[in-house]
Amino acid sequence: MSFLTQRDHNRRSDSEGRILPPRGVTIRRGTAEDELNSFDVMRRTMSADMSWSAHSAMRHHLRNSPNASFWLAEETPRFGSPRLVGYARAIVRDAVWSLTEFFVVPSQHRQGVGGSLLSHCLVDGDHAGADTRMVLASHHPDADSLYIRKANCYPRLPMMLLSGSSTSLRAPDPQARPIRDDQATGFYGNRPGTVADLTDVCASPIILTETILEEFNALDREIVGYARPTEHRFWAEQMGGDRGAARLFRRRTGGLERIVGYSYIGPVSSGPTLAYDTEDLPRFFFHVSGLARQLNRSGFDLTGGFIQQADQYCAVAGTNEIMLNWLLSSGWQIVFQYLFMSSRPLGKMERYVCHNPLYVL
Repeated sequence: MSFLTQRDHNRRSDSEGRILPPRGVTIRRGTAEDELNSFDVMRRTMSADMSWSAHSAMRHHLRNSPNASFWLAEETPRFGSPRLVGYARAIVRDAVWSLTEFFVVPSQHRQGVGGSLLSHCLVDGDHAGADTRMVLASHHPDADSLYIRKANCYPRLPMMLLSGSSTSLRAPDPQARPIRDDQATGFYGNRPGTVADLTDVCASPIILTETILEEFNALDREIVGYARPTEHRFWAEQMGGDRGAARLFRRRTGGLERIVGYSYIGPVSSGPTLAYDTEDLPRFFFHVSGLARQLNRSGFDLTGGFIQQADQYCAVAGTNEIMLNWLLSSGWQIVFQYLFMSSRPLGKMERYVCHNPLYVL
């Protein structure tokens, strides 16, 4: 079923319902050669000083992953070369369509360029079998109106991006038993251990076997609202393994052990972090942040380079009271606000920290 409204179909559209752009603008699929120019459109539209090195791997992953859309809008003047004026990218995971990027230069706002780009991504999503739509939206009235009218996505939650130093993070619960780590020693009282001798939580490097991936998928469906095995493989490759700081967390209860969360962190990205029990979320985030600092002191990361000391970022829902209180009390600051929009209620965001940079949830 298409989510385009009758009003949209009354405008010029093709046989599949893609809204045609205004005169002088062409819509085409993006390629690898368009990545740098589209990144520049994002950077200029957001008026932000963003590093290509912090974004390139994720953008490459999204472009080459299954059920992905990448559409460009080019202004085609009578004389001279075409000029990129906007682009949109979306993916479908577990029947959930997610808009990962959507940027149009200010001179083309309210001209029909954004609606055309969005409709192209939506039709691709229909073809991929999406039955739910989701957008992480900046507070831009024109764009938010498009998401409501054209994708049936409605504001569900306020979202907060916080930034601060990992060295300022306070121990979430000094009285709690330290998380035992299979490999790391020497900080925050963590020590090697095995699940067999646990009374609390054991952390292990994320080495993504099919069994672990199935457990991650089950956790994601319950807490995030849908599974993302493609992204977990990417995150594990970028941030996991024996030399990475990413961790999965197990708890032993009543003689049984199970995975109760995971947390990713790397040289240029952080998150996602998920905890089955809300109270564990700061503990998991705190644990991998300490591991990342330990790796920095060791002078290496997954890729064999050096981890640079910089402020860390954490993107959480406004309903995530535990994480917000903990981070703000640790001296972190809210640096950006946005909206979680979807075509139906989705996920339990009080148990989740998003991936950053904010391409995917």
